[in-house]
Order: sequence, then structure tokens, then C-alpha cells
Amino acid sequence: MRVQRRTFGLWLLGLTLCIIVAACAPNAGARLISPALGEQLYADESDQEVEIPPTPEPLKIVNLTPEQINAGLPEDFAAALAAADPSRGESIALANGCVGCHAVDPAMVMTGPTWHYMGDTAANRQAGVSPANYIYTSIVAPNAYITPGYNSGIMPQNYADIISQEDLASLVAYLLIQHE
Repeated sequence: MRVQRRTFGLWLLGLTLCIIVAACAPNAGARLISPALGEQLYADESDQEVEIPPTPEPLKIVNLTPEQINAGLPEDFAAALAAADPSRGESIALANGCVGCHAVDPAMVMTGPTWHYMGDTAANRQAGVSPANYIYTSIVAPNAYITPGYNSGIMPQNYADIISQEDLASLVAYLLIQHE
């Protein structure tokens, strides 16, 4: 009799624990934190529907026209970029010390942001700024755009003066071909 009571007690304890765990399980249909959460909860309370637009797909540089890639560049630099040789970009980056802070390998964490997929990154970094203009400006005026997680004032401010326009155009062309 005593064994039966103990078995029944353990069975009852197990059942109680199962009920408690089941009651604590998350609701898979519950709203998650999102920018539109307040609007969604208000609509739920008033039996209305909220249409949430899908998150836009990031731009890919391969889907952009040359005009979209080069928009906003100074005319003289746009002409230099059109004649640039991207195959020289890596050696220009090496000669000017860029590779001391930037790498094409995303696994290498360095002082400056990665150049991995830079063409695609530049297409999405600043709304309304073309990828070529973003990269060009980031080199000649490095504090114009600060990548989240990186400090301003670290990159030399004089690359516009010490890198020839031809070399700068080849470097920008090289960075633009770093894409998926």
C-alpha cells in the first residue's frame, strides 16, 4: 500500500510539473517585437487588420545601372573611374597602407570596416548615395560616413592629397567589384 501511495504521489507530481511547464510554454502565435508592434496590438484590440510591408531586399550592385552606381560623383572623378583599372586596386591599397586597417576577408576583424562585399555594402549604406560616391567620399572625407561600431578620426584625412586621381579611381573600382 505504501508503494502504491508513493507511486501515485510521484505520478501526481509528474502530472503537476507537466501542466506547469505546458502553461509556461511560449505562444508561437504571439506578436514579436517589431517597429510596428504598437500598431499591430492596437489593431488586434479593435479587430482590425494591419498590413505590414515586407522588409525590402538589399540592393545588389550587379542589379544597378552604371548611372545608378556612379550618381553624384564629381565629373572629373567619374571620368577617371570610367577609365580605371580595378586590378591595380589591391596594390594601391597595399602601397597606401589601407590593408593595415581593412581586409577583404570578413573573418579578419581590424581597425576599419571590412571590404568584403564592399560594392553591395556601399549600395545600401547611405540612402540616396550611390555606391561609387559612398566609397569615394569615404576615402577623401573619411569622417563623412562612420560605419556603426567604428570610431571616427582614425583614417588619415589626406588621401585626396596624396593619392593621384587615377590611383584613387582604380581603388574605388577595385572596391566596387567586391560583391556577391
